Amino acid sequence: MSKHTGVLVSLSLLLIGWMSAARAAELSIYDIQSNTSDGDATVYNGQIHDVSGGVVTHVWHGFNDRVYLWDPAHPTWGAIVVKDGEGGALSNNVNVGDWVSFDAIYIDEFRGTTFLQYRTSFAPDVTFSVDSTGNPVPGPSLLTVGDLAYPPGHAVTEPYESMIVTVQNVTVGQMDLGKAGDNYELLQGSDLAWAADYMNGDAVGLYDPRVTTGAEFLSLTGIVEQYTKVEDNWDYYQVVTRSAADIVPEPGTMLLLAGGMLLIGRRRQR
Repeated sequence: MSKHTGVLVSLSLLLIGWMSAARAAELSIYDIQSNTSDGDATVYNGQIHDVSGGVVTHVWHGFNDRVYLWDPAHPTWGAIVVKDGEGGALSNNVNVGDWVSFDAIYIDEFRGTTFLQYRTSFAPDVTFSVDSTGNPVPGPSLLTVGDLAYPPGHAVTEPYESMIVTVQNVTVGQMDLGKAGDNYELLQGSDLAWAADYMNGDAVGLYDPRVTTGAEFLSLTGIVEQYTKVEDNWDYYQVVTRSAADIVPEPGTMLLLAGGMLLIGRRRQR
Protein backbone atom coordinates (compact mmCIF):
# COMPACT_ATOMS: atom_id res chain seq x y z
CA MET A 1 0.00 0.00 0.00
CA SER A 2 1.40 3.39 -0.95
CA LYS A 3 1.76 6.18 1.55
CA HIS A 4 -0.93 8.20 -0.21
CA THR A 5 -3.32 5.23 -0.27
CA GLY A 6 -2.81 4.70 3.43
CA VAL A 7 -3.60 8.34 4.16
CA LEU A 8 -6.78 8.14 2.07
CA VAL A 9 -7.90 4.99 3.91
CA SER A 10 -7.26 6.63 7.26
CA LEU A 11 -9.19 9.73 6.24
CA SER A 12 -12.06 7.56 5.00
CA LEU A 13 -12.20 5.69 8.31
CA LEU A 14 -12.14 8.95 10.23
CA LEU A 15 -14.98 10.31 8.07
CA ILE A 16 -17.09 7.19 8.62
CA GLY A 17 -16.49 7.43 12.36
CA TRP A 18 -17.41 11.11 12.38
CA MET A 19 -20.61 10.46 10.45
CA SER A 20 -21.57 7.67 12.85
CA ALA A 21 -20.97 9.91 15.85
CA ALA A 22 -22.85 12.80 14.25
CA ARG A 23 -26.01 10.68 13.93
CA ALA A 24 -27.35 10.83 17.46
CA ALA A 25 -28.80 7.82 19.26
CA GLU A 26 -32.45 6.82 18.90
CA LEU A 27 -34.67 8.08 21.69
CA SER A 28 -38.12 7.10 22.90
CA ILE A 29 -40.78 9.67 23.73
CA TYR A 30 -40.23 8.76 27.37
CA ASP A 31 -36.51 9.50 27.04
CA ILE A 32 -37.24 12.94 25.64
CA GLN A 33 -39.97 13.95 28.07
CA SER A 34 -38.66 12.51 31.34
CA ASN A 35 -35.08 13.77 31.05
CA THR A 36 -35.40 17.44 31.92
CA SER A 37 -33.11 20.20 33.02
CA ASP A 38 -35.63 21.71 35.44
CA GLY A 39 -38.58 19.33 35.71
CA ASP A 40 -40.05 20.85 32.54
CA ALA A 41 -37.72 21.55 29.60
CA THR A 42 -36.13 18.51 27.95
CA VAL A 43 -32.34 18.16 28.03
CA TYR A 44 -32.51 17.27 24.32
CA ASN A 45 -33.78 20.71 23.32
CA GLY A 46 -32.15 21.80 20.04
CA GLN A 47 -30.87 18.34 19.13
CA ILE A 48 -31.66 16.06 16.18
CA HIS A 49 -32.43 12.41 16.93
CA ASP A 50 -34.16 9.34 15.61
CA VAL A 51 -37.32 8.86 17.68
CA SER A 52 -39.04 5.51 18.11
CA GLY A 53 -42.42 7.26 18.28
CA GLY A 54 -45.84 6.12 19.38
CA VAL A 55 -49.50 5.73 18.50
CA VAL A 56 -51.26 8.70 16.88
CA THR A 57 -53.99 9.84 19.27
CA HIS A 58 -55.10 13.00 17.49
CA VAL A 59 -54.40 14.98 14.31
CA TRP A 60 -55.21 18.69 14.28
CA HIS A 61 -55.26 20.74 11.10
CA GLY A 62 -54.69 24.40 11.85
CA PHE A 63 -51.83 26.87 11.99
CA ASN A 64 -48.89 24.46 11.87
CA ASP A 65 -50.73 21.12 11.86
CA ARG A 66 -50.13 18.93 14.89
CA VAL A 67 -49.88 15.20 15.37
CA TYR A 68 -50.10 13.82 18.92
CA LEU A 69 -48.29 10.59 19.79
CA TRP A 70 -48.44 8.38 22.87
CA ASP A 71 -46.24 5.39 23.64
CA PRO A 72 -48.68 3.20 25.63
CA ALA A 73 -45.80 1.58 27.53
CA HIS A 74 -45.58 4.76 29.62
CA PRO A 75 -48.53 6.10 31.66
CA THR A 76 -46.53 9.25 32.39
CA TRP A 77 -43.95 11.12 30.28
CA GLY A 78 -45.19 9.00 27.37
CA ALA A 79 -46.73 11.49 24.93
CA ILE A 80 -45.48 14.25 22.67
CA VAL A 81 -46.78 16.58 19.97
CA VAL A 82 -45.24 16.85 16.51
CA LYS A 83 -45.58 20.22 14.81
CA ASP A 84 -45.88 19.80 11.04
CA GLY A 85 -44.25 22.78 9.33
CA GLU A 86 -44.17 21.12 5.91
CA GLY A 87 -47.71 21.91 4.76
CA GLY A 88 -49.27 18.60 5.77
CA ALA A 89 -46.48 16.29 4.62
CA LEU A 90 -46.88 14.48 7.94
CA SER A 91 -50.39 15.32 9.14
CA ASN A 92 -52.10 14.45 5.84
CA ASN A 93 -50.47 11.03 5.71
CA VAL A 94 -51.03 9.57 9.17
CA ASN A 95 -54.18 8.51 10.99
CA VAL A 96 -55.29 7.89 14.55
CA GLY A 97 -54.06 4.41 15.51
CA ASP A 98 -50.92 4.52 13.34
CA TRP A 99 -47.59 3.90 15.05
CA VAL A 100 -45.33 6.63 13.68
CA SER A 101 -41.55 6.92 14.14
CA PHE A 102 -38.99 9.43 12.88
CA ASP A 103 -35.48 9.62 11.54
CA ALA A 104 -33.44 12.75 12.21
CA ILE A 105 -36.14 14.95 13.72
CA TYR A 106 -35.53 18.18 15.61
CA ILE A 107 -36.49 18.36 19.30
CA ASP A 108 -37.73 21.77 20.37
CA GLU A 109 -38.85 23.38 23.63
CA PHE A 110 -41.24 26.22 22.83
CA ARG A 111 -43.52 28.17 25.17
CA GLY A 112 -43.27 25.41 27.76
CA THR A 113 -44.25 22.52 25.47
CA THR A 114 -41.80 19.93 24.18
CA PHE A 115 -42.29 19.50 20.42
CA LEU A 116 -40.87 17.38 17.66
CA GLN A 117 -40.49 19.75 14.72
CA TYR A 118 -41.23 18.11 11.38
CA ARG A 119 -39.64 20.67 9.09
CA THR A 120 -36.58 20.50 6.87
CA SER A 121 -35.49 24.02 7.84
CA PHE A 122 -34.72 22.59 11.30
CA ALA A 123 -33.62 19.08 10.28
CA PRO A 124 -32.92 18.73 6.53
CA ASP A 125 -32.96 14.92 6.54
CA VAL A 126 -36.11 14.39 8.61
CA THR A 127 -38.40 11.53 7.55
CA PHE A 128 -41.21 9.57 9.17
CA SER A 129 -42.42 5.97 8.95
CA VAL A 130 -45.82 4.43 9.63
CA ASP A 131 -44.64 1.25 11.32
CA SER A 132 -48.11 -0.24 11.90
CA THR A 133 -51.78 0.72 11.68
CA GLY A 134 -54.92 0.05 13.65
CA ASN A 135 -53.27 0.19 17.06
CA PRO A 136 -55.58 0.86 20.03
CA VAL A 137 -55.41 4.40 21.31
CA PRO A 138 -54.47 4.48 25.00
CA GLY A 139 -57.42 5.36 27.22
CA PRO A 140 -57.38 8.72 28.99
CA SER A 141 -55.68 9.04 32.35
CA LEU A 142 -58.20 9.87 35.07
CA LEU A 143 -56.94 12.93 36.96
CA THR A 144 -58.32 15.44 39.42
CA VAL A 145 -58.51 19.16 38.77
CA GLY A 146 -55.80 19.50 41.41
CA ASP A 147 -53.48 17.42 39.22
CA LEU A 148 -53.85 20.05 36.47
CA ALA A 149 -54.03 23.08 38.75
CA TYR A 150 -53.84 26.74 37.91
CA PRO A 151 -51.50 28.33 38.94
CA PRO A 152 -49.48 25.36 37.75
CA GLY A 153 -47.74 22.75 39.82
CA HIS A 154 -45.20 21.73 37.23
CA ALA A 155 -43.88 18.72 39.12
CA VAL A 156 -47.39 17.23 39.24
CA THR A 157 -48.73 18.14 35.79
CA GLU A 158 -45.68 18.01 33.50
CA PRO A 159 -45.61 14.16 33.29
CA TYR A 160 -49.03 14.33 31.53
CA GLU A 161 -48.05 16.86 28.83
CA SER A 162 -49.58 15.93 25.45
CA MET A 163 -51.47 12.97 26.99
CA ILE A 164 -55.24 12.49 26.92
CA VAL A 165 -56.78 12.95 30.37
CA THR A 166 -60.25 13.00 31.90
CA VAL A 167 -61.50 15.03 34.86
CA GLN A 168 -64.87 14.28 36.44
CA ASN A 169 -67.59 16.28 38.17
CA VAL A 170 -66.45 19.75 37.19
CA THR A 171 -68.18 23.11 36.93
CA VAL A 172 -67.29 25.86 34.45
CA GLY A 173 -66.08 29.03 36.15
CA GLN A 174 -64.77 32.18 34.51
CA MET A 175 -64.33 32.35 30.75
CA ASP A 176 -62.34 34.51 28.28
CA LEU A 177 -59.02 33.76 29.96
CA GLY A 178 -55.46 33.11 28.77
CA LYS A 179 -53.24 34.61 26.12
CA ALA A 180 -55.82 34.01 23.36
CA GLY A 181 -58.90 34.66 25.49
CA ASP A 182 -60.16 31.14 24.76
CA ASN A 183 -59.60 29.46 28.12
CA TYR A 184 -62.17 28.71 30.79
CA GLU A 185 -61.96 27.52 34.37
CA LEU A 186 -62.83 24.04 35.56
CA LEU A 187 -63.80 24.00 39.23
CA GLN A 188 -63.79 20.94 41.48
CA GLY A 189 -64.31 21.78 45.13
CA SER A 190 -61.65 24.35 45.98
CA ASP A 191 -59.40 23.27 43.07
CA LEU A 192 -59.18 25.10 39.75
CA ALA A 193 -57.75 24.17 36.33
CA TRP A 194 -58.05 25.59 32.82
CA ALA A 195 -59.51 24.13 29.63
CA ALA A 196 -59.85 25.24 26.01
CA ASP A 197 -61.82 24.16 22.93
CA TYR A 198 -59.68 25.50 20.09
CA MET A 199 -59.05 21.98 18.72
CA ASN A 200 -62.69 20.98 19.20
CA GLY A 201 -64.16 20.45 15.75
CA ASP A 202 -67.68 20.97 17.14
CA ALA A 203 -66.97 24.29 18.84
CA VAL A 204 -68.82 27.42 17.81
CA GLY A 205 -66.42 30.33 17.87
CA LEU A 206 -64.06 29.97 20.82
CA TYR A 207 -66.09 27.41 22.76
CA ASP A 208 -68.19 24.29 22.60
CA PRO A 209 -71.83 25.52 22.78
CA ARG A 210 -72.32 23.84 26.16
CA VAL A 211 -69.46 25.69 27.82
CA THR A 212 -71.01 28.53 29.80
CA THR A 213 -70.29 29.78 33.29
CA GLY A 214 -72.02 27.52 35.79
CA ALA A 215 -72.38 24.53 33.44
CA GLU A 216 -71.79 21.22 35.21
CA PHE A 217 -70.08 18.31 33.47
CA LEU A 218 -69.98 14.69 34.49
CA SER A 219 -66.63 14.55 32.73
CA LEU A 220 -64.37 16.52 30.41
CA THR A 221 -61.63 14.86 28.34
CA GLY A 222 -58.82 16.44 26.37
CA ILE A 223 -55.13 16.75 25.64
CA VAL A 224 -52.89 18.43 28.21
CA GLU A 225 -51.06 21.40 26.74
CA GLN A 226 -48.72 23.86 28.40
CA TYR A 227 -48.29 27.53 27.56
CA THR A 228 -45.55 29.55 29.18
CA LYS A 229 -44.42 33.05 28.25
CA VAL A 230 -42.86 34.56 31.32
CA GLU A 231 -42.40 38.04 29.84
CA ASP A 232 -46.19 38.29 29.41
CA ASN A 233 -46.92 36.63 32.77
CA TRP A 234 -48.47 33.54 31.18
CA ASP A 235 -47.80 30.14 32.69
CA TYR A 236 -50.57 27.53 32.62
CA TYR A 237 -51.66 24.07 31.56
CA GLN A 238 -54.94 23.56 29.73
CA VAL A 239 -57.06 20.53 28.88
CA VAL A 240 -57.89 20.92 25.18
CA THR A 241 -61.00 19.10 23.98
CA ARG A 242 -61.11 17.46 20.54
CA SER A 243 -64.83 17.06 19.80
CA ALA A 244 -68.28 17.32 21.39
CA ALA A 245 -67.86 13.77 22.68
CA ASP A 246 -65.14 14.98 25.05
CA ILE A 247 -67.71 16.92 27.09
CA VAL A 248 -70.34 14.95 29.00
CA PRO A 249 -72.97 17.04 30.85
CA GLU A 250 -74.20 15.98 34.28
CA PRO A 251 -77.16 13.57 34.14
CA GLY A 252 -80.41 15.51 34.30
CA THR A 253 -78.97 18.55 32.59
CA MET A 254 -81.16 19.95 29.79
CA LEU A 255 -79.95 21.85 26.76
CA LEU A 256 -82.61 24.08 25.23
CA LEU A 257 -82.21 26.35 22.28
CA ALA A 258 -84.60 29.26 22.68
CA GLY A 259 -84.39 32.20 20.36
CA GLY A 260 -80.80 31.29 19.47
CA MET A 261 -79.69 31.32 23.13
CA LEU A 262 -78.32 28.23 24.81
CA LEU A 263 -79.90 27.64 28.19
CA ILE A 264 -78.49 25.14 30.65
CA GLY A 265 -80.46 23.98 33.66
CA ARG A 266 -80.78 20.96 35.88
CA ARG A 267 -84.07 19.15 36.31
CA ARG A 268 -85.44 19.54 39.82
CA GLN A 269 -86.21 16.42 41.79
CA ARG A 270 -89.94 16.07 42.54
